[in-house]
This record gives sequence, structure tokens and C-alpha cells, in this order.
Amino acid sequence: MPADQPPLPGVAGVVLAAGRAQRFGADKRWASWQGEPLLAHVLRTARAACERVLVVVERLDPALDELLERLPAEPVICPEAHRGLAFSRRCGLDALKDDSALRGVLVFLGDMPAIRPVDARRLGAAMLETGLPVRPVYRGDPGHPVACPARWLAELGESGFPAAAGRSIEWEHAGVVRDVDRPVDLDILPAP
Repeated sequence: MPADQPPLPGVAGVVLAAGRAQRFGADKRWASWQGEPLLAHVLRTARAACERVLVVVERLDPALDELLERLPAEPVICPEAHRGLAFSRRCGLDALKDDSALRGVLVFLGDMPAIRPVDARRLGAAMLETGLPVRPVYRGDPGHPVACPARWLAELGESGFPAAAGRSIEWEHAGVVRDVDRPVDLDILPAP
């Protein structure tokens, strides 16, 4: 799929960016990689694949406001984000429940900047084609974004993927499994 393809119609991106980043030692959303904050990379990828993009955060802050002016996305405030990823995911998905044009969702993690736009679009297209949830798997490790048709969103549950109904697709690029937990992880991210 060429890089200049338009976003997938009816597909929303939900970027989970409300984590506490305790192992990183600072707010990793703003850590620089290839000259941009981590979160900027993820938002850019989500915007390339999805017609609508939401970013789930625990609270608003001036840095986020500034970033969203440049890379528009809808902020979703999730006061319970400190309780774990499942709570953030649920906040993001709940914000889409009244979207009658929604065909599916790509769920991104805000600390995975090496996911390529072409990979996100491929996963979204596979979801739309099969009508099933799909996720990338790189060398046996499940990755992101998870792509889920609208009719399956209630099934995402605690794990974030309905394993009984979903399909895992072997992937050739490590960006789908590489997240940033510690500063040293920035040095070993694969090139996009």
C-alpha cells in the first residue's frame, strides 16, 4: 500500500497515552526520537491510517495542546487511567460509541513510535476485509496497533484482543512490537 494513500474510511485511531512512565523516569510522551516527541510519531501514523484520531490522556497539559494544534486529534480525558491500560482503552472506545459511521478502530500505544503508517493501514485494511479483529505478530510477539471492527469492540476486554475470534498476522517489521519503557530503548528502535 503506497505511503500517499488516504486514511481508511470509517476507521478511528485510539492512541493510549495516559501511562505513568515510571520506568522511564520522566514523561516519555515528550522524549525525543528522530527529532520529534514519541507521541508525535504515533499521532502521525494514526492520522495517516485513520479518518478520526483520539488520544487518551489522564489530564490535559500545555505540551499536549501544542502538539494537537500541529497534529490534530481529539483528547479524551480518562481520570481512571492510573488503574491500567484496560481503563484507558475503555475510555477511548467509549468516546466512539455514538459514531454511527464507525467501521473499526486501530488501537495504538503512545510509546511505540516506530510503527510505520503503511503497517497501520495494512492492518486496518485486513480488518475491514475480513470483518475480524487482527493484530500483528513479530517473531512470536503480539504487537500493535490492534485493529478491531466496530461490532467486536465490546469483546476487546482486559487483554485488548479477542483471541478466540481474532486473527494474528505475521509481520516483517519490528516496529509493531517495540515500545519505549526506558531511555535506553530509544537507541534500539528500528528505523521506520
